[in-house]
Amino acid sequence: MKKSTKIKFLGIMALIVGGLALTGCTQNFCSNFDKASIAYPYEQGVTIYVDHDEIPEAYQGEGLSWQVFPENDELYAYIPVDRNGNFTAKKAQRLNSEIIANALTNNYTVPSFEYFKQMDQLVLEEAIATAIEDGVTVDIPTLSADDINPFSEPDCVGNEAGVSANENSILRNYGYVKFYGDDGNNWTNWTEWNHELALTLGASNCPSNDFVTLYQNNINTVLNNARSCITTASGGSFGHYGQAENWEVALEAKDWGYAWGKGFLEGFIVYPVAWLVDVFSVGMDPALTGFGQILAIVFVTIIVRIVVLALTFKSTMDQQKTQALQPQLAKLQAKYPNSNTNQAEKARLAQEQMALYKRNHINPFSMILVLIIQFPVFISVWGALQGSAVLSSGEFLNMSLSSSISSILFNFTGEWYLNSTGFWTALILFLLMSVSQWLAMMLPQWITKRRIKKLSRTTANPAQDRNTKTMKWVSYGMLIMTILMGFALPSAMGVYWLIGSFVSMLQTVFTQLWMAKRMNKKEKR
Repeated sequence: MKKSTKIKFLGIMALIVGGLALTGCTQNFCSNFDKASIAYPYEQGVTIYVDHDEIPEAYQGEGLSWQVFPENDELYAYIPVDRNGNFTAKKAQRLNSEIIANALTNNYTVPSFEYFKQMDQLVLEEAIATAIEDGVTVDIPTLSADDINPFSEPDCVGNEAGVSANENSILRNYGYVKFYGDDGNNWTNWTEWNHELALTLGASNCPSNDFVTLYQNNINTVLNNARSCITTASGGSFGHYGQAENWEVALEAKDWGYAWGKGFLEGFIVYPVAWLVDVFSVGMDPALTGFGQILAIVFVTIIVRIVVLALTFKSTMDQQKTQALQPQLAKLQAKYPNSNTNQAEKARLAQEQMALYKRNHINPFSMILVLIIQFPVFISVWGALQGSAVLSSGEFLNMSLSSSISSILFNFTGEWYLNSTGFWTALILFLLMSVSQWLAMMLPQWITKRRIKKLSRTTANPAQDRNTKTMKWVSYGMLIMTILMGFALPSAMGVYWLIGSFVSMLQTVFTQLWMAKRMNKKEKR
């Protein structure tokens, strides 16, 4: 590989890595309560709750099922396991496959069956107590499995396919207490309960330090990856969480003061943009089915572009004037074909270029202002769309707006070929986004090429050829960065980028036509 090619390749890779790093530049708005609410659907414990007459035959023996509360002789529980002692409830899928399996691989001591049973009981009791504090009427003697289970079927095994969610159950609404405490911190209750169980069950039945670290690191991955938490009203039902991505959770409302506490960009741009998305989405589609969110992204994209254009109008016009002057700049470059190597020609070319800019009232350095403003706006809008809670809810043509395009395209479960998972919607969005971004970047170059097409080139112009090649490499690098980022991030971001590309193309066409018309009038005088 040639040195120049290697440098260009490394430059493109740097753009890609830098672009992906931008997605985490803004602060996470999720509160500890939000994180706990999102984490619980992924680790709900191992216990299945049933009414007495619904105990499976395999668990009707003594010790295999038990009465949950002494004063309620109808409510029972059991923990399904296979012959190897693995928990088989689908709600325990993450615990089994990612935590216990890794613990066994590393020869860590796994807590006993009794530990998990007692931990689930403590979570249930705390959830009931929290519900009572919130004014929910809970009568333990008449409490049924339906009142407890997050799913409508009392003997449902976790996230069983085809079983609808029970939105009113205690664990559905208050199971977050497993990872949240009254002090407002994550892990408070879980840590205290581990100390209690170590005293009652003995340390040998409870998690070792290695297992605790493994468990917390796994759940912290969920806590730290949660970002879609910006909402204007507490409560609600947001997101697609859990193993089957079918769990919606309540979140805490965020206000402008909270946003300013996160940082300048968070208060100045991120929260206002997320607030607009929230207001537009709920206003146009209260059920949050997906259509309102799509329209909200369209409106917000247009508003942001108009605001940025207003703030950078002079600089943007200078940029467009420079683009319109490309034929004259090409003539100057043809006049000094050796400016790439001859310092005298290079100085004369620079002098005449500056004179050309001055005659047309262009300050080439003012164009830097566009980048200075666009850069923080770009990462802030990106952070707002990532953080918007309403964009984590609803679907558009079966495509989840909170799921990444890559996860949708690689999800071949069910009748994906019939677009049941939004496969074709995501694929079309990805193709449209990629093509539109390419067109938006190439359009200015095509316009310039057309204008200088009739210019005669009797001699070679290494300087101009080098500039052209450099621009091509930059364009290709930006395109690859855009495609990879759009592929990896939520589909809502793909919609934003698609609309933004259309707006950029319209802006380029109108401003170039306007500038060409002005310059033609100027030449006729």
